[in-house]
Amino acid sequence: MVLVLKLVVAGEGGVGKTCLVERFCYGRYSDQRATIGTGFGAKVIDIDNQKLKLQIWDFGGEKQFRVLLPNFARGAAGALMCFDMTRYSTFLQLEDWFDILRGSTDNIPIILIGTKADLRSDRVVSLEVAREYVQKRSLSGFIQTSSKENLNVYEAFREISERMLKKRQKQFQFR
Repeated sequence: MVLVLKLVVAGEGGVGKTCLVERFCYGRYSDQRATIGTGFGAKVIDIDNQKLKLQIWDFGGEKQFRVLLPNFARGAAGALMCFDMTRYSTFLQLEDWFDILRGSTDNIPIILIGTKADLRSDRVVSLEVAREYVQKRSLSGFIQTSSKENLNVYEAFREISERMLKKRQKQFQFR
């Protein structure tokens, strides 16, 4: 039996959300244009002998699309909240995304994703600052990724999948 779980990928425009989804779902990297509204991806993975089909909702980060996010986020089992490690402004905007996700979902696991880790010399958000944010907001972790170099892409989706599955199993234990 395949368990279908909805996963939201959110963050400012241009942080690399679509590249992350494309690399994970299809194994390819290409420079992307802005996502208009919402993009979708899907992939089946195996976690502890349980097949999961991830329905991945990739939200456009531009402000005009944010009004859509609360409705689209409903029913999500988890989220990857992304920022560009080379653009501090995208880190500052995380609060908006956090508020939208927490206000639209039932305390789902959220992993903070620092994108563009391949641009090491251009990094302006340190690992320590990112980890402090995770602690402050009680998120499920922090992973730095590079879609271009395929660094930690699978690991990010695997980690959030494990956390979504554990939460789901706990919910059914208490019913």
